[in-house]
Amino acid sequence: MSVPLAWREGIIHSAYVRMAIALTEGLGLRSPIHKPEGGRLMTLLDVVPLLEVLGVAQNPGLGVALGTMIPASAHGAMGYAVVSSQTIGHALDTLARFTPMRNRMFSYECTRLPTETVLSIKPRIALGPFGEFCEIGTAVSVFKMIQSVAGDAAASQMRFDTRWSAALDLGVPMQVRLAQAVTALHVPTEISNLVLPTADAKLFANARRSCEEELRILDGSMVQRLRALMPDAHQHWPSLKEAAAQFAMSSRTLMRRLSHEGITYQALQDEAKSEWACWYLTNTSLPMSGIAEKLGFVDDTNFSRSFRRWKNTTPLDYRKAAKAFAGEVKPS
Repeated sequence: MSVPLAWREGIIHSAYVRMAIALTEGLGLRSPIHKPEGGRLMTLLDVVPLLEVLGVAQNPGLGVALGTMIPASAHGAMGYAVVSSQTIGHALDTLARFTPMRNRMFSYECTRLPTETVLSIKPRIALGPFGEFCEIGTAVSVFKMIQSVAGDAAASQMRFDTRWSAALDLGVPMQVRLAQAVTALHVPTEISNLVLPTADAKLFANARRSCEEELRILDGSMVQRLRALMPDAHQHWPSLKEAAAQFAMSSRTLMRRLSHEGITYQALQDEAKSEWACWYLTNTSLPMSGIAEKLGFVDDTNFSRSFRRWKNTTPLDYRKAAKAFAGEVKPS
């Protein structure tokens, strides 16, 4: 199985990953990844082991459970901005603008038409076998935010179009149409213009300011841009000098930019190599020498030494444990 380059971008917030781990444990399964601390965008590669344990490729309907259990607090400043918006239509605009702070697997667009306002959700990257689960979870989470601020009476006048065809209990009062071209929430203009009972201009201004600052940081993050080069499309691991040249800057400038984001180039590359090593050990039968070569090591001895430093175990023992774990959680 090849890994798309986009799976190495930061695309899903750690708060949502923590909820996915809670869902896993609630189903009586053991999470193969540790609960992430703090708030950051994680790569799809980070969470693939968790999605595989959940079996979402075979049961994408689990996205309903995940989307439903995500609390308002998990949405951070974006949640406050939505709640304090002036009208339902304003809340839809706010979601379209700021959801990428937390979830970059999809693109979000709010379109105002004469008879309705439409919030559409479209895949931004290829998600492979996990796509339907991710789309269901995202749509349910986002549209439930609108339901919570608009109220059930107003939500019952909305239409929830889904790209998926399975008849799932979404737990929402909206009218649902399955197997549509685009997953979208259609809100009649008279409903879109309703003032929210939670509208608060001062709170919205503060929340929006926080959201815009967070988006600015994310969009300009050197860490996120560098991760896409580790390795590059030719499976080459660039040196500090080579990476700096990619962005038309000196090595010193790149080091300074990374220092402002709280990380060094070596630590960032070690983090990326560690993630790739775990993926190769779990999902392929490549020998240690082959994995070492893919990760830019001169030989498997150097690779093993580095892996022990990263994970406090040997690559061989990690592979054995991963295989044993896969057998343990496989359905009977």
